[in-house]
Amino acid sequence: MTEVILFTQETCGACATQREKNDGLEDKYPDVEFREVDIQKDLETAEEYGVRKTPTTLLYANGEQTAEFIGIVDRNDLESAIESATQQPSGFAQRLVDVVRG
Repeated sequence: MTEVILFTQETCGACATQREKNDGLEDKYPDVEFREVDIQKDLETAEEYGVRKTPTTLLYANGEQTAEFIGIVDRNDLESAIESATQQPSGFAQRLVDVVRG
């Protein structure tokens, strides 16, 4: 499973810009879970992920962080990271890759 988490706060103008850049990604990538966390309302989650600045975008594939963007991320860069994350092997295939890599 691939997850994109956007950390924002209400008073962050750059966060609004990032939301606009992300517009439509949920439709383009229906198998990816998109979440937004307002660090002022959910400080515990922000601390859990080690986020201190907004906007911050984190990508996870199969529970492993695959990308981190601090500040505004270009849509093409974000899409490339999503596509890379969704192509990562999972389950048995991932264990096989881990064994081969040693």
